[in-house]
Amino acid sequence: MLSKGLDISQPNIPYPKKVDFVEKKSFISIFTGRDRPLSANEIKHFHYNINTNILGKSLMLGFSQVASSENIRKYFQEGAKLANKQIKMFSNHLANQDLPAPKTMDTHITDSTTPPFSDKLMMYHGSLAGNIALTNIGTALSQVLRHDLAAEYISLLPSIGKYNNDGLNMMIERGWFEEPFTAADRKELSKHSPGNQT
Repeated sequence: MLSKGLDISQPNIPYPKKVDFVEKKSFISIFTGRDRPLSANEIKHFHYNINTNILGKSLMLGFSQVASSENIRKYFQEGAKLANKQIKMFSNHLANQDLPAPKTMDTHITDSTTPPFSDKLMMYHGSLAGNIALTNIGTALSQVLRHDLAAEYISLLPSIGKYNNDGLNMMIERGWFEEPFTAADRKELSKHSPGNQT
């Protein structure tokens, strides 16, 4: 990427010279905590979430050009909008701290409308991208200390969850969703046990 002139620099923070201890609860407060600089962990999760959404947005834009079904094309377009919303939200936090945010890959998406994959396979990847988004947000939530940042991550869950659910319903309607392995249904098995036969 560097040889192609793409900037892939990571956010950097000063190397600590000593151990400091938090003295005020305002460090994590939803009101006053937002005025403190981002922690290394908070920066890491913003950067990681931006990168995964950049990839997700590119994937959704590309798929929206080549899917054969109009409903599926609209689904991928919605996915690109959702990823873009997150990219902007997380990038703003880095920019406010004078830290670099990764660049999008929108210009690298070709103008091809020839599907390289089936709608079924593209929908599977769309579903996978949505699940990864929820996993990333859950991981970030477990490590951010500022309450206002946690609230922002939480605010994304309903829209991502709905997007994932819509995709699963579309796959079920088309007979594309393979049922995952489940635990044994003991109640159902007991109905067919030899002791219940008359």
